Amino acid sequence: MADEQEPEYDLVMPFVTVASKGGPHDDESYVAGYAMGLLDARLSEGGEAGPEVVRETCVAQADLLALKHGYTIESESSEADGWVLVTFTQLEPS
Repeated sequence: MADEQEPEYDLVMPFVTVASKGGPHDDESYVAGYAMGLLDARLSEGGEAGPEVVRETCVAQADLLALKHGYTIESESSEADGWVLVTFTQLEPS
């Protein structure tokens, strides 16, 4: 029976300034900041925002970004450990 290992993931675009690549930035914080920056840009476009899977540790930040852009969020656990499915609902303009 072969050893079953956890699946590994690679980025399409590597982050070269993170500590694991010899850079000065903490890997996990850098990735979280990048992901939240992408979410901020996506929500700033307005309109329908489909569900998003975010790291469990980033849900509070995703909530703040949603409110900034006129959305509420609902979150539920996902099948992947450490990740949460977040659904965005656009608030009605006042």
